[in-house]
Amino acid sequence: MPESHAASFSSQRWYWTAPYAAVVLFALAMLSLVWLLQQRELELERDALARDMQWAEQTMRRQMLGTEEFLGQLARDLSSEMLDHDGFQLRANQHIANHAELANIVWVGGDGIVRWSAPFDTTDRLPGEVLSSEQARVLQRVRGSLRVEYGAAHRSPRGGAVLEVYVPVVRSGEFRGAIVGVYSIERMARYLVPAWFADKYRLALHDVEGELLATSALLPALDERLSFDLALDPPGNGLGLRATAFRSGSGVSQLLPMVLILGLSVLVLWSLWTLRSHVQRRVQVEKERDRLFNLSLDMLCVVGLDGRFCRCNPAFARILGHDPEALPGRSLIDFVHADDVGPTLDQLRRLAAGEPVKFENRCRCADDSYKWLVWSINPVPEERLVYAVAHDITGRKATEEALRAESAFRKAMEDSVVTGLRAIDLSGRIIYANSAFCRMIGFDEDELIGTGPPFPYWPEESRAVCERNLALTLSGQAPAAGFEMRIRRKNGERFDARFYLSPLIDSSARQTGWMASITDITEPKRVRAALEAAHERFEAVLDGLDAAVFVADARTDEILFANRAFKRIHGFDAVGRTVNGVAVPQPERGDYRVDPRSLGTSELPRELFDGELQHPLSGRWYHVREQATRWVDGRLVRMGIATDITDRKQTAEVARQQEDRLQRTARLITMGEMASTLAHELNQPLAAIANYCAGCVTRMQGGQWRPEDVLAAMQKASFQAERAGKIIRRVREFVKKSEPRRSAVRLAEILDDALGFAEIDARRVGIRIVAEVEPRLPDVFADRIMIEQVLLNLIRNGLDAMADALPERRVLVLRVRSFGPDAVEVAVIDRGHGISEEGRRRLFTPFYTTKAEGMGMGLNICRSIVEFHDGRLLVDANPEGGTIFTFTLPTETASERIARSA
Repeated sequence: MPESHAASFSSQRWYWTAPYAAVVLFALAMLSLVWLLQQRELELERDALARDMQWAEQTMRRQMLGTEEFLGQLARDLSSEMLDHDGFQLRANQHIANHAELANIVWVGGDGIVRWSAPFDTTDRLPGEVLSSEQARVLQRVRGSLRVEYGAAHRSPRGGAVLEVYVPVVRSGEFRGAIVGVYSIERMARYLVPAWFADKYRLALHDVEGELLATSALLPALDERLSFDLALDPPGNGLGLRATAFRSGSGVSQLLPMVLILGLSVLVLWSLWTLRSHVQRRVQVEKERDRLFNLSLDMLCVVGLDGRFCRCNPAFARILGHDPEALPGRSLIDFVHADDVGPTLDQLRRLAAGEPVKFENRCRCADDSYKWLVWSINPVPEERLVYAVAHDITGRKATEEALRAESAFRKAMEDSVVTGLRAIDLSGRIIYANSAFCRMIGFDEDELIGTGPPFPYWPEESRAVCERNLALTLSGQAPAAGFEMRIRRKNGERFDARFYLSPLIDSSARQTGWMASITDITEPKRVRAALEAAHERFEAVLDGLDAAVFVADARTDEILFANRAFKRIHGFDAVGRTVNGVAVPQPERGDYRVDPRSLGTSELPRELFDGELQHPLSGRWYHVREQATRWVDGRLVRMGIATDITDRKQTAEVARQQEDRLQRTARLITMGEMASTLAHELNQPLAAIANYCAGCVTRMQGGQWRPEDVLAAMQKASFQAERAGKIIRRVREFVKKSEPRRSAVRLAEILDDALGFAEIDARRVGIRIVAEVEPRLPDVFADRIMIEQVLLNLIRNGLDAMADALPERRVLVLRVRSFGPDAVEVAVIDRGHGISEEGRRRLFTPFYTTKAEGMGMGLNICRSIVEFHDGRLLVDANPEGGTIFTFTLPTETASERIARSA
């Protein structure tokens, strides 16, 4: 339809709308009038219902007040003891018979227990029953207020809704209980309202939550519009009344006026609609054309032969962002991309010649961006117009560009990978080969595509193997791990390759061939062979060791590896068994420095044990070292090395015994050297004893003696004998053979015994020995005789060193003091000729001595004894001339702590 016709029709549509509007307004007015009349009648009926409801409520309340007065009279008679059980039953039953709404009358004591209950044959309230928690709360309110209280409506055990009124029984100000009247709410709805009310309305009683408790009638024909709610107060407690009128007559009389008005209105509207329908059919086609033009998702436009827009649909705004109302008069070329102007003008020339065209170009959007459009244009020469449809293909163009980029990317990946790719169809003919495979074998892609077996890269000598592998591939039986095959390069060179096969599936999930990835494994095979050779060499080295080497899982103790020496000792089936199962000498779990099962990966490797253990079965000794480390599969393992040290232990035991004999020999030599001095020292007390005894005999023979003189002489002889015995005891203890036995001893006592020997030689050569002992020294943990031997040896060396010194320098100092909290230091300081630097370096070498007649074993033995006591023997030059020998001994407390930690 031309635009002038459409505008004329738009201006006339209000004339067609006015009759419809008039008819509708008339119908609405008549319907409203009828409705208002019906509503006024309904309001009058509601007012009547409200008045009837209030009258009914007052009637119910008066009857309930009468019951309250009766219950109050019972309470007063009961409190004044004028009412017994028979009288209660008589009066209560008579009242219940006259008031059908009552179900029970009960006397409840102050303790909440039912005492009397009427009627006598009731089963709801029996004497001896205890009130429920809700009833007990109401009773407590009555006790506190001493007034009539109503309980909340509730369901009785029989399922009926009841309402209870409590009237207090008070005697002399003391609460004695309550007379309880139990209303049946169903009977209240039935008997407390007059008959004329029940004929007109249905009365319903509901609780505070709106639950229906009872109704006066079960007739369903109710007029819910006429209902009225009223609270029954008192008793209150949420109990409410609702009256609903019964439906009177049928609703046809009320609906008939409305039906007539609506029917007449519809008839008038139908006549108007019939008149208008033939006009609408005339413009239907034009509307559909306009709708198609406006709602099309593609851009539709009418363009003149000069290339200017005449009309554009709204799709121009959605796709290009241009307002279609502003486009008429503008040229299409103004929106075309500069690179597409030439091809677009060529297509417009073809349109001017009357030829339909279809082309693609880029058009500018409102935001100066460009979109790809495909134009389909048909000319109408007689109208000098063209009708064009443009479809947005920007997304398709982007997808095509992405596909081209992805294809180029995939091609680049295929050309970049070092793994060869080859595809064959189901007949075995090559349909694809990437550049890596072509480089691998030296053939061009053109030489491979389309070729069938035998392939040009098959060596002549391996053709049978190659044909068998191809048959397995085509039958789908190729191993999942692939297969190795020797293939030939174009230059004739052979190399090893591994083929991995997989089905070639197209986009429709149909297998079209087989895809193979080929890897040159020549170098990996060489490396693997080298690794195997290195592994063999490694095992050969471990098997050549005399030490037993094993690796065990730290958590399960399963032996994972064992060398030949280990298998020779514990059995050649040791691998796979547990460490305990093959009786491997190993420490207890508590002897490890750290529990290997609790170690983390960041703490590896970690030394676990380093010590000597004895085999539980063979009795041989092994030096065992264990270390926690990571195994080849990543698990935590213990690697142990056990070296047989039985011979070394036996040699060490022999050396120890020889050293003990050497120490005893040294002590005998010392005594031998001191023999003349000891003989002289013993001769003096023996001679004195003889003289004292001879003098006593002479006096006693002459008869001129006094007991006190003889007693004094005998006491002196006894002292000399004790002195000689002490010297002999020291010599015996010093030279006797005994096993080293360490115990807590006082260092001052050892020093006294050593000085007892040393002072004999010191007096002979005229040297004074000075002992500087720190008071309150702790006991040391040592062997008494061995430390005495060390002291005596060092003192005699000091005396020998000062044999040629001046008399004023002949002083030997023995200094004993604490050395920290856990040790005692002993120093022997002489002022002799000293020892040279070279002599100090060789001083503890066996058989080295600075004396012409010395053996060179004394200081070596002394150092061994001190080290046996966990101490150190040092030698330094004396700043005042001479030498200082110092050694340390652990205290008893320190030794006990070391023993506990070990």
